[in-house]
Amino acid sequence: MKTRAFTILVLLAATPAWARIIVDDSAPEPGPEPGIHVPAPANGSDSQTPPQEDSLAFLNKDQLHGFLLAIDADGSLHWQSPEARDPIVFKSGEVAQIKLDSHKPAATTSEARIALTNGDILPGNIVSLDAQTLALDTWYAGRLSLPRAMLRSIMPMSDAANLEYTGPTSLDGWTVGRMDNPGSWSFKDGELIGSSYGTIGRDVKLPDTSSVAFALTLQGNQQIGIGIYADHPDNTGNCYMLQLSNGYAELQRFSRNTGSTVIGNAQMQNAIRHDKTQVELRTSKDKKSIWLLLDGKMVKQWTDPAEFNGGGGCIIFASQPGSVVRISDIKVSKWDGKFDESVSPSDRTSTDTVALANEDKVTGHLESIQDGKAKFASDYAELTIPLERIDELDLANAQAVKPKPAPTDVRAWLPDGGSVTMQLTAWNAKTCTGTSPNFGTATFSPDAFAKIEFNLQAPERSLSDSDGTDNESDSPDQEGNQ
Repeated sequence: MKTRAFTILVLLAATPAWARIIVDDSAPEPGPEPGIHVPAPANGSDSQTPPQEDSLAFLNKDQLHGFLLAIDADGSLHWQSPEARDPIVFKSGEVAQIKLDSHKPAATTSEARIALTNGDILPGNIVSLDAQTLALDTWYAGRLSLPRAMLRSIMPMSDAANLEYTGPTSLDGWTVGRMDNPGSWSFKDGELIGSSYGTIGRDVKLPDTSSVAFALTLQGNQQIGIGIYADHPDNTGNCYMLQLSNGYAELQRFSRNTGSTVIGNAQMQNAIRHDKTQVELRTSKDKKSIWLLLDGKMVKQWTDPAEFNGGGGCIIFASQPGSVVRISDIKVSKWDGKFDESVSPSDRTSTDTVALANEDKVTGHLESIQDGKAKFASDYAELTIPLERIDELDLANAQAVKPKPAPTDVRAWLPDGGSVTMQLTAWNAKTCTGTSPNFGTATFSPDAFAKIEFNLQAPERSLSDSDGTDNESDSPDQEGNQ
């Protein structure tokens, strides 16, 4: 048995202290979560085949398998359990989420992803955009009209020359580390989820100057390891490993022959937000330097005094005992070596910004989108840019409007990681109707969603979400992008 140890810097009483974590392949699995669990009947099928029943999770962590039949306007849930002769009616006020494993949408593609001010992301095809409204054709709700003031960014799904990987859309292409703990990482609703100690990696062909960016949510002990330029996706023998916690960041050089060497660290008081933090690592092999950015702001630069160590093109995420890690919106790309810091979501901006596929960035005003082209006015010229040449459009937020959450809001997740926050007015076998300040009233296909979350403002939600504690690995019928 091989045992690998590495250090995480933590804060105790506002004073840094060392704590050593042992990643041991013989460590026991975490015990079961409290609450009543009624499993689906065993059918002897392949363990990789997702169950065909839905599952209902309550705020107290009780779970039932069965089928969602309907949701009424008053929030009553009609549920058919295999253990019950007649349907059961539950009050939604005690429900955390419903996983709709019996619903299997057809494979679809979308040309863009629209990020809204409330955190939702809507995939679809852009019909037009003007000063007031974005018209978006979607496979799940037909045409939606979105107020421009509620848009945060527009991300055309272009094959940009500098993009090496974007995802995840499933576990396909990812490798869980060889520590006899295959359940340490799973995939749900557009997120890689690390619920116990272990690693997951992927060969993304990291270029010599690179950017590795992703959205990170940490719960529990709030610790994660991020490896770059590893030569194998399931082994940290040769790589640079960033140990990141809420209070500290430390960069180590891992070598299979000489062990680990600390290159440097940085103190960051409350740098990791409770919801999502945008993390980016930029690297220049030529300068032997690595930069850490959090929410678009540079936190630290490290330079290796020795020769650059990373010889591979893999990235690795390492989850720690006591932490639940959620990683989404991963984007790996070539970096032009320039330091034009991104704008933090909390900063107020009065100009729009377009990031082009050739690594140029222009500020000004997005006037319109029509026929697959964006009309953009800058200080020096009016530009007409095909959407396929655009990596991202960040919209001015000085006049942005964020809808006020309602106690009865639900969040419905699409299988590709998109989400819709709304108030459900009806749900049955044929249609789902919901209302939202983002799009008014819309009718959805009930087969469009993989999961529905209820009681979004309940304080128990951050600790009771069963996705972070089980060992399932749901992979939608979509391939990862590379």
